[in-house]
Amino acid sequence: MFITAINDRIMCKTNSGNKIYWMLTQENGAPNFELRYIEIPSNGKSSYGKHPHEHEVFVVQGKGKIVGENIEEQLKPGMAVFVPGNEEHQWINTETEPFGFICVVPKGAEASVQATLLKMAGYILLSPRVQRVGRQRLGN
Repeated sequence: MFITAINDRIMCKTNSGNKIYWMLTQENGAPNFELRYIEIPSNGKSSYGKHPHEHEVFVVQGKGKIVGENIEEQLKPGMAVFVPGNEEHQWINTETEPFGFICVVPKGAEASVQATLLKMAGYILLSPRVQRVGRQRLGN
């Protein structure tokens, strides 16, 4: 069993200010899926795009919307969204408080995204697959 909590050691910040907390991953024993908590700041948004993998999302904080090729739907806490692989989508915060949601993806599906974000945040990656345990912060 592995238990964790939201903290800066497992958080990466995107260029647009979104926070991604890598809560449960293969490095701490999750064999099939990775669970992330994503927080989009006031009036922020994710990039618009698609990925080969699916997303399962559960909204827990704030209000926002999901935008896709044929959809624009308002979201609030308690709502769930399934985004199939290769479907274009974007998450948008429509309020002044943070828009937060749990996002589950297949194991390793976003390893390259995670590695890029960690490098931008000043971390040295200790292996080709991003290691949250044992990473080192530059300058510390």
